[in-house]
Amino acid sequence: MLGILFSLAVYNGITLPVTFPLAFYNYLWTNGDPFSKPMSLADRIAYIKDGWPSLAKGFEQLLSWTENNVEDVFSLDYAFNYEVYGQRYAHNLAHPFIYSNTPPSLDSLPNVDAATVTNANREAYIKDYITVLTHTSIAPQLSSFHKGFQTCISTPSLSLFSPASLRHLIEGDAHISIPDLKRCARYEDGYTATHSTIRMFWDIVATYDQDDCRHLLEFVTASDRVPVTGYESITFAIHRIGGAPHALPSSSTCFGKLYLPEYEAREGMEAKLGLAIRNSRGFGVA
Repeated sequence: MLGILFSLAVYNGITLPVTFPLAFYNYLWTNGDPFSKPMSLADRIAYIKDGWPSLAKGFEQLLSWTENNVEDVFSLDYAFNYEVYGQRYAHNLAHPFIYSNTPPSLDSLPNVDAATVTNANREAYIKDYITVLTHTSIAPQLSSFHKGFQTCISTPSLSLFSPASLRHLIEGDAHISIPDLKRCARYEDGYTATHSTIRMFWDIVATYDQDDCRHLLEFVTASDRVPVTGYESITFAIHRIGGAPHALPSSSTCFGKLYLPEYEAREGMEAKLGLAIRNSRGFGVA
């Protein structure tokens, strides 16, 4: 079902508020066979760097260690650690991964007697660990998602993208540029780009960090991402209403409208706008 929803979102040009590692999109792009082509060890580590940066850094250190035996320093077992229903397991990478819909028991898993990671087998360990992490351990779930994703998206269509551009298509851009947003904004009911309230609004918004920029965009458009089609496809209209200095700004996300009272003082607008955008979920007008 999630795969179908993703497929429908792409088909209808809807940006989704999700964040997945590049390995996930590589799986979709390769039609469910991410390791069909030879991949160097450095490429495999780069493959997980955006999703698991600490793990990738640890693998790089393990691979480049030359001072003495890695087993004496890193003390690693040839195993993949994971958690099921709050219980932690260490799967011996020398054995096939076991899938089950019920929590596994310690007796049913080949968790014991895993070899020690040494200078001789560290490359194989990194390769096997990454394969299990990104594919083997979740193969049934990935396969089901991929089946649903193909509902509206054909395999030849995916060949038009790279994994990175496919991610950009689905997730959009999480970085918000206030100058670009200002450039595409429209004004209604007496507001203009030179109106004192509008100038005050953009002066305040220009001081926002990225979290508040995303809060503002989500407050007005129901999405905290910039779609792949750019700012020109965003409807961001500022509508003039009365009620200052006590009224809070409100919005209509279906129409991309921000209903902004004509505040007289910057302090009042800054406080009311900040309160509205940071506490808006569940209270907006759709």
